[in-house]
Amino acid sequence: MPQPPCNSLCVSWFSGIPLYFVDLQDDLDDYRSEDYGPSCDGMRVTAFLDVLGQHNLPALARLEKYTFSGNIFSRQIIARGLLDLFRDFSNNEEDFITVVEIVVRLSEDAEPTVRAELLEQIPPVAIFLQENRSDFPVVLSERLAPIVVRCLTDPDNQGRKSSQEALLILLEQDLIFQHDTESKVCPVLLALSAPDSDDEYRAEAGSIICKLASVLSKCTVERLQLPRFCELCGDGKLFQVRKVCATNFGDVCHAVGQEATEKFLLPKFFELCSDNAWGMRKACAECFVAVSRNTSPEGRRARLSPLFITLISDPCRWVRQAAFESLGPFIFTFANPSRAGLYIREDGTLSIRPPAPDSDSDFTSGSPGAGSHGNMSSAW
Repeated sequence: MPQPPCNSLCVSWFSGIPLYFVDLQDDLDDYRSEDYGPSCDGMRVTAFLDVLGQHNLPALARLEKYTFSGNIFSRQIIARGLLDLFRDFSNNEEDFITVVEIVVRLSEDAEPTVRAELLEQIPPVAIFLQENRSDFPVVLSERLAPIVVRCLTDPDNQGRKSSQEALLILLEQDLIFQHDTESKVCPVLLALSAPDSDDEYRAEAGSIICKLASVLSKCTVERLQLPRFCELCGDGKLFQVRKVCATNFGDVCHAVGQEATEKFLLPKFFELCSDNAWGMRKACAECFVAVSRNTSPEGRRARLSPLFITLISDPCRWVRQAAFESLGPFIFTFANPSRAGLYIREDGTLSIRPPAPDSDSDFTSGSPGAGSHGNMSSAW
């Protein structure tokens, strides 16, 4: 019995397999190992087209034929080899336009795995086009970016996940322009995270909004995303939404700066720190230092210090443990340790030291500040 040329097509030697695998058998006899490597996953898509026969048709005609094929495997290979297609056909303008149209067609494929394969290839394709095509801004803005944004609402979970990952990579690599971000990406995310949106979409959109805070400009985050983020922090319906907000709270504070943090975010942070779910309070304890870094010294002393004490005294051991792990870094965020407003009692509990005019001199001399309570050891 002859050996199959490719592991992923071994099924064609067994009964009960779809006929299109059997129909390809004669063409696959022309398999060349130098084109594909040890498995079909490594094949170049142009070599795949040669193996499938139809040598009487031009390469792009064969490409279009298998793009519209009923064989899911063929369409997956075309989507997976998207970068190779652009490398091979980007020098001729008509060929390039044809490949772009094929990309659009595959992005609307009825098979979720084909759409997911395509989305995974968009970031490397965008990088290639940026380096090799003068019309890259137009191609990305009018063709590739809309595909990624549209698939954020894909009915298939894998399709949405792939589009989210592709979007983050494009933004991190600074490949999507500010105008497209504000006019195409943000409106979709705001719609998906609206109170009347589907719960699953709402949770996913909330996660993306949090992650985008670190890659978008301060102005964009504060103007377009901050109001919705504050709404999501108070979402009383979905624990997952609030948990995502708590986990990424420090990144959002860093993105919008001190003024917006103290005006808009600290009130929401207080709410999350008193959430009934201990996992929420634990997440707040873990990001407490990042929040403190984006708060004024007076805000740290007057607002965050008392809040931190509630976390370090939390009835849940996991919250207390997370708070104790953040204690040292939190203390370090105070620009002037003598004004930190915290001290450790002899029994090991953390308490607040009322501010005193001569606290600096007291700290220098090593004596307790005014208003201290009995014997205590300095936290510094």
